[in-house]
Amino acid sequence: MEVRKKYEFKNIGISYDQLIYKVGSYHYNWHYEIELLWLLTGEIEVNVEGDTFGLEEGDLLIINSNCGHATFASVPNSIAMRLYISPDFFTSQGFDLSKGRFEMNAAKERMNPLYNELRRDLARLQLLSEDNSANQLSHNGLIFTIAEKMTKFFLLNTNKKSTYTVGQKKEFLDFAIQYIEDNFKSDITLERLAQHCNYSTPYLSKMFKSELGINFYEYLTRCRLQHSIRSLATTEKKVATIAFENGFSDVKALNKMFKKHFGTTPSEYRKQINPHIQEIDRTFKNDLDVKERDLIEEKLLSYREISPQNNQNLCDICTSKEYENKYNDLVENIKSIVN
Repeated sequence: MEVRKKYEFKNIGISYDQLIYKVGSYHYNWHYEIELLWLLTGEIEVNVEGDTFGLEEGDLLIINSNCGHATFASVPNSIAMRLYISPDFFTSQGFDLSKGRFEMNAAKERMNPLYNELRRDLARLQLLSEDNSANQLSHNGLIFTIAEKMTKFFLLNTNKKSTYTVGQKKEFLDFAIQYIEDNFKSDITLERLAQHCNYSTPYLSKMFKSELGINFYEYLTRCRLQHSIRSLATTEKKVATIAFENGFSDVKALNKMFKKHFGTTPSEYRKQINPHIQEIDRTFKNDLDVKERDLIEEKLLSYREISPQNNQNLCDICTSKEYENKYNDLVENIKSIVN
């Protein structure tokens, strides 16, 4: 054992983006940052890379970098908190994200001793803005604490249906991405885009996969779905019209991609939209009203006071998890038989 040890922090850049908002209809998106989602009130449906599951009040979820995802309020007044942390923060601390992926999903694992600690830390981070004694060290310490707990949910070499890649939106791809955003309604091909950007087709294809974590056609499809899903929620246009206006060859192509990414059809999704959802969408991610803010602040204050001793007995958690895994396996077996 060393009796003396020196350590120097170098090039530590810490930034985060924390937001509390009301959940409405699907707002399909993907981003470079790793997202930690905490449902504060209500119930929501979450879709990540085509897998759909329900979150209940208090549930936590991690969404990996560049994973397509969307949320939908199953009951009115569902309010969530999301925290963005850049993958660069983890890699700057010597954590290799390319070797696996985060797997935290309270819909699959309801009981975990770290959940309460994460809720407490997230509540404290949010409430720091109202703490006159808080300083930069307070913020930094909480981010390090939260990130360290998140790494407990990092699984190495998982056999997922797709290989996880940490995307890095580089400046030289911005021109190509902007062209897609401006022209996704037209018949864009990788060859045509490469010619427009003065890149070779193989090189541009490689850059999409290595720097964004998805290939060109997946990015183009996501852009088309992103706009299609807004039209489904905000207009009364026919599904076939929406498909044509957003670059899909026909309604069959839209149905196929919608089913792949969201597990349902555009028509079935549209039936879930109600006036309450539409009202939330009109003010999406705007400030909460006074009553909602007071409710959330009260919840956060209660979570802030949680101590490690309030966590459940580890033996109880292990037993519960064993039965929960058996139940989930049974449900999957039934699904495979029915399908």
